Amino acid sequence: MKRMKTRHVILAGSVVIVLSAGLLIGSSLQKSYPENAVTESRYPDLYPDYTGVSVPSNMAPLNFKLAAVYDKSYVKVTNRDQSRQMECFGSHKVQFDMADWHNLLQACAGDSLWIEVSARSKQQWITWKKFAIYVSKDTIDPYMVYRLIEPGYEKWHIVGIYQRNLETFHEKPVIENKLTGYNCVNCHSFCNGNPDRMMFHMRADNGGTYIVSDGEIEKLKTKTDQTVSNLTYPYWHPSGRYIASSVNTIRQFFHAVPGKKMEVFDAESDVVVYDVSKKEILSKSSLITKDAYETFPSFSADGKWLYFCSAPALKMPEKYNQLRYSLCRVPFDAANGTIGSQVDTLVRADSISVSFPRMSPDGNFMMYTETAYGQFPIWHKDAEIRMIDLRSGRQTEMGQVNSEDTESYHSWSSNSRWFVVSSRRENGVYTLPYLVHVDEDGTTSKPFLLPQQDPDHYNFLLYSYNIPELVKGEVDVNPYDIQHAATTDQGIQVKFR
Repeated sequence: MKRMKTRHVILAGSVVIVLSAGLLIGSSLQKSYPENAVTESRYPDLYPDYTGVSVPSNMAPLNFKLAAVYDKSYVKVTNRDQSRQMECFGSHKVQFDMADWHNLLQACAGDSLWIEVSARSKQQWITWKKFAIYVSKDTIDPYMVYRLIEPGYEKWHIVGIYQRNLETFHEKPVIENKLTGYNCVNCHSFCNGNPDRMMFHMRADNGGTYIVSDGEIEKLKTKTDQTVSNLTYPYWHPSGRYIASSVNTIRQFFHAVPGKKMEVFDAESDVVVYDVSKKEILSKSSLITKDAYETFPSFSADGKWLYFCSAPALKMPEKYNQLRYSLCRVPFDAANGTIGSQVDTLVRADSISVSFPRMSPDGNFMMYTETAYGQFPIWHKDAEIRMIDLRSGRQTEMGQVNSEDTESYHSWSSNSRWFVVSSRRENGVYTLPYLVHVDEDGTTSKPFLLPQQDPDHYNFLLYSYNIPELVKGEVDVNPYDIQHAATTDQGIQVKFR
């Protein structure tokens, strides 16, 4: 059984000194080196916990704080032979100099940083056991795009899609709903992580599907007489010509038992493919059926297969806890825009349910979310990440990727060596992004929380990170251009073929 964890919350106005390469950056505190320190054989208690993690060589500084309040601290960071060194002086917060951090990461790529933390309380210094941070030569896509949303159930007020530079701490909006009548903005998706090929939806006021291509914004009306809804959960074909999407009639109900909050389920759902160039929706009888629910489509890395999740249509909501989705696929011919009829089942839903299938860009791994039932794992504490090595057909070990709380959405870096996973391991309420390295053989590293300039950032953040997508560059679109398209463009009605 997974346990709920609580956040470390420390209210303190301590001034932080950062010393790097001998340069003291303004503060009234004096440099203090440990004297007569008591040596601890354990690692320091840090937030976030960055002990023993692997980081990409282009990652922003892993700033952290000590779990307890100290009047002074001293942190020394070295490479293996101690020929390079960075020092930090402060109180209980440690914030590294940006330039010196990146210089040290580049010098240590393929090896480890060694961090020794000392702190003083009541005139007594303590020095904890050194810990290592492995610096991978594998870089990560430099941007992450995500939605920030209150962890509510049905209503929303302030919602936005934001982009964060992972090499720094700079965050800025792609679009905020205060510009579009406080409507719902959701389901952003990119073609091969390309920031110039993006789509997202707006619901309620100014509703539509928006495709941003090389700075041009197109608004679409995607509900047709032949489909049960507008396009819902999207995934781009690697060619950029097609977007697979589910069409869903979504319902929810609230539990009346302790430990469970709510269930989200489909009353109807099918899978279709949108032809971007022809503005047509394509489908096949194998993906639109009355006796099954199809959802969460994604294409293979080579574009020849269309994956999706499928479950027998049951009486809902009465049989909500019996609804289990298998992982399936059908052939897809991109040249002719045709979907095959033969359905293959890769993961059969005997006692588990599958959602969010995502193949690695190199085609070697298939990652998905697994839970006991249903297709909306964010409300299931048992939800975990699974991964199949497609070369051998075997499940890979994902023990340290998962926690005692919910793991749900995930996204690959374009080099297939990193992925981001959404997790509620912090406190069971707020979903936060964790980064994980994966070797060519499928071995995964200890997840680490997306670093922030202020280590207290997450303690005071009242929003969840939703649909974190790794992207190869900055999304170059003006939010006010999206606002103009949303409020003045009537939208193009797509056709069904």
